[in-house]
Amino acid sequence: SASQSGDPGRRRGVRGQSSSRWAVSSAARDIADGWQMGTDSLTTFMPFLLACLSYIFTTFHTLRSEQHRNLVERVGQQLQALYGPLLACVTASKSSYEVMISQFNACPGKPPCSPSEFRTAVRNHPNGEEAVAYRMWVKTVLMPLSVKAADIIIARADLLEGTSIEPLLLQLVAHVSAYKVILKQWDQGAVEEFSTMPYPEEIHKWASHEFGRLKRRQATLLGLSGSMKGGLMRLASKL
Repeated sequence: SASQSGDPGRRRGVRGQSSSRWAVSSAARDIADGWQMGTDSLTTFMPFLLACLSYIFTTFHTLRSEQHRNLVERVGQQLQALYGPLLACVTASKSSYEVMISQFNACPGKPPCSPSEFRTAVRNHPNGEEAVAYRMWVKTVLMPLSVKAADIIIARADLLEGTSIEPLLLQLVAHVSAYKVILKQWDQGAVEEFSTMPYPEEIHKWASHEFGRLKRRQATLLGLSGSMKGGLMRLASKL
């Protein structure tokens, strides 16, 4: 009777084990089905994802390339239309002024004088040899160069760096405007007239600095500087 009473228990144990194995098997099938569905979804979505990434990369690269090209063009235009011609004018003006004093000092019987002494003699003795030589140089050499520089500044102010105009440039334009009136007065015999707006002596130094800075920027943008930044720009331009 003991064996008979134990048979139902064993049967229940067997049924429980079978139920557990069925549950595990069912869970495994569910996991496998879920994994398969996830894989299928990823496979379906992957081309769309790659297309989106490709579009984003292409758009970003095109934008960067356009920005780089525009920057190269602007720097080239700044050098060609503003800073280069302006530097040439003020350099020629500075050299001409030095030659004027040098030639005057080379005259026989004349003690050499410094630029400041020359200017003082011109102002104190309007009919003296220094003043006569000065007015000739101003009319034929110095004023035409200054007018050319002022015209460049006025015409191409849009190419200036920064958000304001350098005071030295404004002073040059004002100096030229004042001397246009002075030249008329000289022609009428008023040789004692001089402008209260002096020529900006530091403009040559400023123009040289700005021109050199832009040339270095241009070399970097074109990958000609040999620097790390230039190397990275060359690499980016090939992408």
